[in-house]
Amino acid sequence: MQAVIICGGKGLRLKSITKNKPKALAKFNKIENLARQINMLKKNGVNNFLFLVNNFEKEISSFLKKKYHKKFIICKDKNYFGTGGAIYSAKKRLHNNFLIVYSDLYFNFNFKNFVKYSKKKKAILSCVVHANDHPIDSDTVFLDKKFYITQINKKTSKKFKMNNAISGIYFAQKKFLNLYNFKKNRNCDLVNDIFPKLIKKGSKIFAYKSIEYIKDFGTPDRFKKVSKDARLNKIKNLNYQSKTKAVFIDRDGVINKESNKIKTYKNFKILPKVNLAIKKMNLNKIPCFIVSNQSGLARKTIALNEIFKIIYKLDKYLSDSKAYVDDFLICPHYEKIKFNNNKINFFSDFRKPNPGMIFTLAKRYNIDLKKSFMIGDTDIDVLTGKRAGLKTILVKSPKIKDYVFDIRPDYRVKDLNSAVNIVLRK
Repeated sequence: MQAVIICGGKGLRLKSITKNKPKALAKFNKIENLARQINMLKKNGVNNFLFLVNNFEKEISSFLKKKYHKKFIICKDKNYFGTGGAIYSAKKRLHNNFLIVYSDLYFNFNFKNFVKYSKKKKAILSCVVHANDHPIDSDTVFLDKKFYITQINKKTSKKFKMNNAISGIYFAQKKFLNLYNFKKNRNCDLVNDIFPKLIKKGSKIFAYKSIEYIKDFGTPDRFKKVSKDARLNKIKNLNYQSKTKAVFIDRDGVINKESNKIKTYKNFKILPKVNLAIKKMNLNKIPCFIVSNQSGLARKTIALNEIFKIIYKLDKYLSDSKAYVDDFLICPHYEKIKFNNNKINFFSDFRKPNPGMIFTLAKRYNIDLKKSFMIGDTDIDVLTGKRAGLKTILVKSPKIKDYVFDIRPDYRVKDLNSAVNIVLRK
């Protein structure tokens, strides 16, 4: 397997930290990030490296020769610009299949699994996407039911965004370069220029959703966060190779105020301290997922576009506190009434207390259910969690009086924040 590492940025936003060095050579725990990337890629079976440079060519070349005492292939072309142009300029040196990695990423990522799924999907391009704490200024994507990208939203876009942020890790078939008209002396970005053009032409670009640790450190604030995470070594359990503890959360009554009026996003009132609770899990590297029955879609008491607005409202609210939910699933059906829409990737046919939504997410992200929790405000949530083998936490709610199942939670608390405190202690 070949890895193409793009090291061409000027690093202006990080200059106060890196001084006159490239971002790729920024140090975490006294180790240059580029060296760490190379070592992790080698552990994942990558033995061929191609470095695409523009700025800091001498510094990067000197570092590689000194560190590894062997000749690496370094490619620089002054005729083509941007991430897409840099890849095109190295066309003759590319394998038929190769990975693309940005050098300003700090990651703990299972590349083998990513490559396996990418080849299975037979997509001409695949990219890793994830939820992050700044979706508003990230390039994000909309996905179809099979996790192919249908739309790109640029980081500068003011439109509604799903928190599926493009991480900066890709798998590519070389032939994708033949489908785009590259022009000399013109900037060409992989995501903002090439992706939309290929999608418009009908090419399949697969999105691999991940909860693994992938952070860009391109700003001083993000650099400080990554440095802290690296120093505290909190990221080791977020690699797909090891099962991890997670939290599954009901929405209505736990995240937002329970109300019969929730038919529009304007009536979606987020409960106090929800941002603090979610952020605690983010900081402790505990993945959190929302699993919610939303039968209003089948019963036609809420429109699909309002569901999207509510998702955006919650993501925006959390991102203001630098927090995020890793992923979510919604069951839109009601008893025998089905909501027919086969294009939404976050819809599920498993209505709680069927634990299918939990099992789906657990399989997708390699979750250890025995160590994980279900937080809800009804007996249905408790039963769902028990059926999935989770520890269960019941949040105080008016709906408790409607208990019909003879089942008890492991813990009872007043709100989500109190529930998360229990999760952190166990």
